[in-house]
Amino acid sequence: MKKILAVLATITLTMTACADHNHLIEYSELPVQAQAFIQKYFNISDVAVIQVEDFGRSREYDIRLKNGTEIDFDYQGNLKSINCEVSPVPEGIVPELITSYVKLHYPQHFIVEYTINYRRLEVELSNGIDLIFDLEGHFVGVD
Repeated sequence: MKKILAVLATITLTMTACADHNHLIEYSELPVQAQAFIQKYFNISDVAVIQVEDFGRSREYDIRLKNGTEIDFDYQGNLKSINCEVSPVPEGIVPELITSYVKLHYPQHFIVEYTINYRRLEVELSNGIDLIFDLEGHFVGVD
């Protein structure tokens, strides 16, 4: 019986600790760089939910807009990804070299998602195709 109670207590504490890693915050609690990004490309009134995910020494910010757009920032407020689902990613977010490539090779489609990884940049087009670029914006391949 003591072992069962100990296991249940451990599970409860673990679940509580995990729940504390994610919590909602106010717009003013975002890093300044993330606030500037939102003000530049969207209206502050469009922000529906801001969630912070704590990972010990690091944290990430997940923003959901009222239209369904999801934006992720790193701990400093640098853009990690933006997913506009079915509408185009606002002009100026994706590097010009990538948008020019898409306009040339996929003229009937537009970018709905943009992700910045530590080794590459990725975009998803409105037709579902995923394109990969190097960090300078040169085409690498199709995922």
